Amino acid sequence: MGMRMGFLAFLLIGSAVGWSAYYFYPGRSRQKTGLLGICGLFLAGFLGAAAGSYGGQALGLFQSGQIAEWLTAIGSAWLAGLLLTLIRK
Repeated sequence: MGMRMGFLAFLLIGSAVGWSAYYFYPGRSRQKTGLLGICGLFLAGFLGAAAGSYGGQALGLFQSGQIAEWLTAIGSAWLAGLLLTLIRK
C-alpha cells in the first residue's frame, strides 16, 4: 500500500513552490505584491499541486504515493505560481 499525499502535503508543497516562483522570478514583481498577492501565490501553488497529482492519477500515469506524483505536484505547482506571476506583471 502506497503512502497517500493528502491535503497537508499539497498545501506545504504548493505553498513553498508557489512562493519560490514569486521569489526567484526577476523583475519588479516583488515590489508591488502585498500580502494578498503572496496568499494568491500560495493558493495557486496548492491548486497546481493538487491538479497535477489528481490529473496524473486520472490519466493513469502513476499511483498515489509514487515519486512521479511528488515530482508532478512540484512541477505543476511551480508552473501555476510562475503563470500567476507572469499574468500579474
